[in-house]
Amino acid sequence: QVTELENGFVVAPDVRFTTINDRSATLAGAYGGYEMDRTFFIGAAAYWLTNRDDDFKTQYGGGLVKWTFGGHRAVGVSTGAFVGVGSATLSRTYGDVFGVPAGITPNQRMLPNGRPMTVSSRVTASTPVRIHDDFFVAEPQVNVLWRVAPWMRVDVGGGYRFIGASNLLQDQLRGASASVALRFGGN
Repeated sequence: QVTELENGFVVAPDVRFTTINDRSATLAGAYGGYEMDRTFFIGAAAYWLTNRDDDFKTQYGGGLVKWTFGGHRAVGVSTGAFVGVGSATLSRTYGDVFGVPAGITPNQRMLPNGRPMTVSSRVTASTPVRIHDDFFVAEPQVNVLWRVAPWMRVDVGGGYRFIGASNLLQDQLRGASASVALRFGGN
């Protein structure tokens, strides 16, 4: 049997639900790229925090690869990975970030790079500070795709966000996520 390959461009607005810095977070974004025979997808994606504030910001973007099983059926399953870079600004306590090393005078603290920093004596371990950090992100995903029309699918899934190259916010940024997207195209 000879059948025509179903190749085409795909674009999908995407919403992710997760926790960042022990707070509920909603990330809005989109992914897009090229899908070959409703099986292999390669493209890019970008996300940003929707419920952001001066001390609660996150955004990241990068490449996305997916492999779909049953892509020609009404319901299929895909697995893939997102890999990219991002930046975040989060509020933490001074003690969580820098601690209070032994042998340091009350007005002097050590930075993570080992250099001393002079601070006001009003700063305590519980003083909130705003931290900005850049990071690498890798997020493996598993999704279920439901075809509602030949040109549109509902993409629902979950993944886990691994964070690297972040000196100060790595533990606050990593975590599980759930996503919902509407995929257009890919005929």
